[in-house]
Amino acid sequence: MNGISSLQDMFAESDPVSRNYMVEEIFGFSSQIELPGYEPGYPLVPEACADFVWSPGLAKDLIEWLAESHPDPLWISGPTGCGKTEVLKTMFAQLNIPTVVVSAKKSTEADDILGRVQLVDGNTVFVPGHLLKAYARGYAIIFDEIDSYNADVLMACHRLLERQTVVLDDGTIIVPAKRVLMAATANTRGDGDGADVYTGTSLFNLATLNRFDKIVMDYPESTVEEQILQRALPTLDHSVIGAMVKVATDIRKAWSGGSCPGPISIRDLKRWGRKLILGGNRTDVSPIYHAFDKAFGFGTDIHVRGMLYKLIESHFDVQAPELEVLSR
Repeated sequence: MNGISSLQDMFAESDPVSRNYMVEEIFGFSSQIELPGYEPGYPLVPEACADFVWSPGLAKDLIEWLAESHPDPLWISGPTGCGKTEVLKTMFAQLNIPTVVVSAKKSTEADDILGRVQLVDGNTVFVPGHLLKAYARGYAIIFDEIDSYNADVLMACHRLLERQTVVLDDGTIIVPAKRVLMAATANTRGDGDGADVYTGTSLFNLATLNRFDKIVMDYPESTVEEQILQRALPTLDHSVIGAMVKVATDIRKAWSGGSCPGPISIRDLKRWGRKLILGGNRTDVSPIYHAFDKAFGFGTDIHVRGMLYKLIESHFDVQAPELEVLSR
């Protein structure tokens, strides 16, 4: 069975309709730059995060990437929980670009994402994976946690990363769409830096890394993070949100200095806020601390929690409970 015809059969529905968007529609600030996307209503467009807030510097980096006629694949590295995947999904959602997210794990092989030869109706045919379908159709492709892949998996994707026609072992021919957006998220740069913190990550050769544009993300500035929490938790008092963000900043500094086993993520902060809203009237526990523990603190040992309680106490001016009581 011819590879091209099999792909055409699998994509019998009509192509998405192209449309340009002004930067202000997507990122919220004035610019004369137009960004290519599609008309709304097409399947596989990710759901936009309702409480997302763009950091200006990151937005400008992404605008420059999107404005290229044929952007190189993009590698976004940054600490866990800083919103890397959410950034990409929100951007593609606002541009109405169908998106395939390819999640990584150590056991992933090239055939798992590219496709396999299978027996179909008595015939041996190549069945392409979602990545190749997206590549041929012009969807966005997100390699989520790409530094969890084995290095040979990405080497097998080199021609895709170069937007070249791919000829597979069985003769199947995959022709890329005119414009393909590929982006990857990672905790590390892929060169071994940070592997001591993020165990299980892979080391990639320069031939692979050289195929990517690079952006480094960090946790949002405090003003942006406060806006995110205010949108996500509109019933929570602004002063409480401000104190939570200050605690988070201090925890991340402690993590950088080696005195905390992990940073607190935006996801953790939202969870802390939700728990506090639900349990704010409890009298059997101290609500601020108990909500924090369920969101983050119970994942650390008692000595670390004691240090974290001091950070909370300094910003909330609420006396910390005795840990011996909570740990029984």
